[in-house]
Amino acid sequence: MNDKIVISICGAAGAGKSTLAKKLARELGDTMAARIPGDYYMKSYSGEPLDEYMNTPFNYDWDLIKKVIDTPIGISAESPDFDFNKLLRIDKTGGKPFKVCRYMIIDTILPYPKSNYTFRLSGPEDLRLKNIKERDKAQKTNSAKNWQKMEITA
Repeated sequence: MNDKIVISICGAAGAGKSTLAKKLARELGDTMAARIPGDYYMKSYSGEPLDEYMNTPFNYDWDLIKKVIDTPIGISAESPDFDFNKLLRIDKTGGKPFKVCRYMIIDTILPYPKSNYTFRLSGPEDLRLKNIKERDKAQKTNSAKNWQKMEITA
């Protein structure tokens, strides 16, 4: 029996996926729901020509996400540690902590293939780019430089 319900919130960069996932997890309560910050599960840039890499979609480590989801309820987990400026996974752990719960909410550009429910968000390009730039400023990152790759993925 599957003891978890997996909700995938997906869509274009800057559409509000993380905001919605965080609010939904907060409303359901931290004993019932947890957000898996999906971007931390992106596969790293692996050294191919940068132009080639930037013109192909992002890929996610769905197997690693599944491993977390298959962990028993109540166990503490954490996302991989990911350098968003270099697009490199630093380690399989050391990122964002969360507790495995009945409702697991994943926010990624692409839908999680094994989700029970999928919600796709969208929005006007100018608003999404504005959101990305505001997030970059707040988090001291430069995701806006990856706009083309994020758009190809969505």
